[in-house]
Amino acid sequence: MFNRLKERLSEAIRGFAKKEEESAEEPQETSEPEDTTEAEKQNTAPAKLREAEPEPESAPAAPSKAAQKEKPQNQVEEKIHISLGTKIKGSVLGNVRLGENEVDDFVQNIKVLLLESDVSFETAESISESLRERLLEEHIGARDMKSRLVELVRASLEDVMKSNASGPNIIEFVKARKASGQLPVRILFLGPNGTGKTTTMAKVAKLLSSEGISTVFSASDTFRAAAIEQSEYHAKKVGVPIIKSSYGADPASVAFDAIKYATAHGIDTVLIDTAGRQETNRNLLREVEKMYRVAKPDITIYVAESTGGNAVLNQVGEFSKSIKVDGIILTKLDCDAKGGNAISIAHSSGIPILFLGTGESYDDMVPYSTDFILDRIIPAA
Repeated sequence: MFNRLKERLSEAIRGFAKKEEESAEEPQETSEPEDTTEAEKQNTAPAKLREAEPEPESAPAAPSKAAQKEKPQNQVEEKIHISLGTKIKGSVLGNVRLGENEVDDFVQNIKVLLLESDVSFETAESISESLRERLLEEHIGARDMKSRLVELVRASLEDVMKSNASGPNIIEFVKARKASGQLPVRILFLGPNGTGKTTTMAKVAKLLSSEGISTVFSASDTFRAAAIEQSEYHAKKVGVPIIKSSYGADPASVAFDAIKYATAHGIDTVLIDTAGRQETNRNLLREVEKMYRVAKPDITIYVAESTGGNAVLNQVGEFSKSIKVDGIILTKLDCDAKGGNAISIAHSSGIPILFLGTGESYDDMVPYSTDFILDRIIPAA
């Protein structure tokens, strides 16, 4: 999961840290201030050479003790050589302060590999700006360079991912509605074909069941061949009833019948499947708009696959123009070697991620958390 991005980030950090650690060990050059006088040069000469020189007949008055004490300190301060213009080496202060050129090179490298790992341009820009600010403010221990860089990159990723708004807690929402007698709770699932929408419904049903919440399926995908049979298969596997019709039937009417069934049988939730559709297919979008009006869902979930690249952001955006999307379930994280899409959606969609699908089993779904993703992209040092 996210192996490519993890490896590339690790390689970039390791390479940069090694270069800086080696640079910090280099002996410091010294250079005399341009305005150093000949007398000052003589005063800074080695002691043995000064002793060998004959004293002039009229030696100048000896400087005061305070001046003697102050001058060597000033000379040391003046002669500290800052490598590459702005970096204080570890051999001088025990830490490293990175200059703008070095920071810019490192940040640009991180930005490029983020873009190549399906992170959107807007998100990569935000991460880069955050990282640059952090690096320019840091005094990093010369021997702690790698671990501190890991912390700073991770913190910059966390900054943009935490902008993901808090979404509805489905379990708590249903329990609250159950306590007030406002049932059934209607949950509508949207998304293109192939994202694992029906399987995700079954995972949600299994999760609800584990909390003592009953469910019925509405097999409202009456468009795609074998969709009804697929819904039946999953419903049987997780032990929930299903309401279905024939192919070509009005999907909104199937959802309506499922809601009536749930009301009559005291079932807590109705999970409503829909035909997979692209955001460019206006006919199918109008159909789901009708279903939205008829079913009046309490929660609408968009199911997206993490391997979909930046196209997912466009798809979610187009759906949101017609229907209020309350949350996203991101599937197939176990198949995603890049990992950038999860970061981009968390930052740019404006819609909270509710769950992450991590495998094919009905138990392979975890609540969204930034730490879950970050631990798989850049584990804490």
